[in-house]
Amino acid sequence: MKKKRFLLMISLLAFGLILGACGNESTSTNEDSDDGDSDVVTLTFWNRYAELRGGLEVFIKNFEEEHPNIKIDLQETPSGTAETQLRTALSESQLPDLWTNTVELKELIAVDAVKNLDEVFTDEVRALFHEGTFFENGTTSDGSVYGFPLASPRSKAMMAYYNKDVFEELGLTEADIPASWEEFEQLGNQIVEKSGGAIYPLVWNNPGWANDQLVSMMGTAISPETPWRHDFKEGVPMLYTQGKLESAVWLKDMLDKGLIAPESVEIGLGEAEAIFAIGGAAFLYSGDWVGRQLSIENEFENWGVAPLPTKDGKPYYYRAGSEASSIQVSNDTEHWEEVKTFLEYAIEHFHKEVYVNTGAGIPAKMNVEGNPPFEQAEDISELQEQLVIPVPKPGELNPATIQFERDVAAKLEVAGIGDAIVGYLTGNIDDLEAELEKLDQSYKDAFFETLEENSDVSQEDYIFPNWEPFVPFTNDMYEELK
Repeated sequence: MKKKRFLLMISLLAFGLILGACGNESTSTNEDSDDGDSDVVTLTFWNRYAELRGGLEVFIKNFEEEHPNIKIDLQETPSGTAETQLRTALSESQLPDLWTNTVELKELIAVDAVKNLDEVFTDEVRALFHEGTFFENGTTSDGSVYGFPLASPRSKAMMAYYNKDVFEELGLTEADIPASWEEFEQLGNQIVEKSGGAIYPLVWNNPGWANDQLVSMMGTAISPETPWRHDFKEGVPMLYTQGKLESAVWLKDMLDKGLIAPESVEIGLGEAEAIFAIGGAAFLYSGDWVGRQLSIENEFENWGVAPLPTKDGKPYYYRAGSEASSIQVSNDTEHWEEVKTFLEYAIEHFHKEVYVNTGAGIPAKMNVEGNPPFEQAEDISELQEQLVIPVPKPGELNPATIQFERDVAAKLEVAGIGDAIVGYLTGNIDDLEAELEKLDQSYKDAFFETLEENSDVSQEDYIFPNWEPFVPFTNDMYEELK
């Protein structure tokens, strides 16, 4: 193979041909420049995050202008197929040079597929990022960095987008934005009455992940000890909580009363955004990335953001670092020096050009200044800071819990409650409480069965006596438990 590659390079130099390579074998070409021929290296980059697309193109254009000897072959991989594509490339040893994370980090490290980035992420560089950005099986493994961080760990919380055009048309003000479910229902009835049924109070969307996240967040106002799927006071898995049940029942009640657009049980987020943007609904519930979608994709700017309503108007929260969005590098890249140049440039410019200047979300890097394309960006950032709170991560104290949780998940037919909620909203499940109890018991059974099989993990690894809901669990609090 090495001999064949050598002969091809000789042929390239002799006859001026372009040698194309795919997958992990990034393209190297000779191109004319002002001072004669020079080698140009092409790095293949797969991106699955739709909200980054416009900003990535600008960022890459600027990078290539400053580094004319490096080209970036940016390929968009739809989120629905990104994991399959990466796994296929992995099995065929045809990984791109760079990709946005798709497969769990621990799995990639186990097969030596992802590159250690400590050479780029020195202690000085890490200090430029928000606390909580670097965590086990997210961006790091055994303390070493394996992912270039994209979004802030304090992001991704759902909130209420409200349509100011609808508010003005119906004579409503920001003082009318509901804080509780009772207030939402009262306002919803007014909206239906004043609009003659032409405008729905809320448009929602149907995917299981969205329903799981929404009821889990709303549910923390009722059951704050379970931020996601574990009760960190008792140290037990917890798919079913009173807060989640009541939140799902409230959604169904609003749907049955005509206060949620009926198509909400059939459509995805893109369609929901479009209905909201044209004035078909007063509210849309979603995450921080939707601001860009509304302003750029739907060309709608007259909107605002507020917290979600909860049962009694009490605060809710979302767990920080829920997803470690990052850029990873193939351990077999043939162009590490060029990749390193790209990453070092990205540390200086990526978060401003791809996040702040496009409104794609809140960047992982601190103190990034820029020019957001819509005025509500600061409001979104302030809300995320309020709503997204660091909670304990067992893997930070005992890394063995990471593999343990993978083993637990492997025993489950269903990992979350999102599909059950969809079934309940669509009328295919009558007794949601019984369904949630069944899923919860399956989770507990798998958890304790795996505990018996694993001598490296104990239930104590999931109990954090120094944690209180709504109080940020900071790095120094892990030190208290060691």
